[in-house]
Amino acid sequence: MIIFVTGATGVLGRPTVQRLVQNGHQVRALSRSEANRHIIMEDGAIPMAADLFDPLSVTSALHDCEAVLHLATRIPPVSSMKNPGAWDENDRIRREGTHCLIRAAERTSSVRTFVYPSVSIFYGDAGPQWVSAEDAAIEPLEIHRSTIDAENAVLGFSKTGPHNKGVVLRFGNFYGPTSPDSAQTIAMARKGFAISVAPSPAYKSMIWIDDAASAIVEAAESAPTGLYDVVEDDPATQFEAIAAIATAVRRRRLLKLPRVLLRIAIPKNLRDLLTRSQRISNTRFRDVTGWRPQVPSQRIGWQMMAQKDKSTDETPSLHGTSKHPA
Repeated sequence: MIIFVTGATGVLGRPTVQRLVQNGHQVRALSRSEANRHIIMEDGAIPMAADLFDPLSVTSALHDCEAVLHLATRIPPVSSMKNPGAWDENDRIRREGTHCLIRAAERTSSVRTFVYPSVSIFYGDAGPQWVSAEDAAIEPLEIHRSTIDAENAVLGFSKTGPHNKGVVLRFGNFYGPTSPDSAQTIAMARKGFAISVAPSPAYKSMIWIDDAASAIVEAAESAPTGLYDVVEDDPATQFEAIAAIATAVRRRRLLKLPRVLLRIAIPKNLRDLLTRSQRISNTRFRDVTGWRPQVPSQRIGWQMMAQKDKSTDETPSLHGTSKHPA
């Protein structure tokens, strides 16, 4: 297939593009700078200069493409989340960008598949019960309204033609070697501390970044229209996750950071969201595509993360000092 990708240089975009190229697809990626061009070409894709919010520009970029993967986001750092307007650009990418891409796809005679990565964090608190997109109640914050709008637009794409399909993947929280948050988690654990807002019995469903990328590729290649959950096979409680992180860094236990520090750093609505227990099932996506995560649980994932972090930390640089993850 000829596949157009936005967000190709992001944490999710790069491994997705690399897998698509490995699978023999021709990948065209939205490029907004010279630095992006070099990364896109390095990953084996073709950079396409276009404006995500200009219908004519996007329509031209989609010429002859058969699928669109809209992976672009602009999530603000935690330090900025309390600021008014911090989410404005991300909301625009989700709403206006998604609608612009869909309108452009509808104008072509070639695009038949549209894939959008969403989130599962806006599910309500379900305690120890398994939940999925088919039965989970959603309790979104205002910052999630734009991604729900994007979900509806993508699912609506399937109704615009007999062969069109819109696929929405609700991901668990990303983690892995390319995640700054994961690197920070391991760094804090090496000092004896755990960062956690949720109570110990609360389940949190995660997804290894490379597994998320493989799910995007699987969705483009084989998933029928629908809304799917993409998470690890065996979600952990916060107690289990912290124990797994402690084991990974060879500590008997970790101390949770004082809640007063988290209250200062994280807005109240997000703190309330992060306390929810969300034990999410990936069964439906596995059944319809055959996809399987290579990292099925955090017990394995955090061990891999710690090993990767340690090997990176111990690699000598050209100046004879250690390389530290960003």
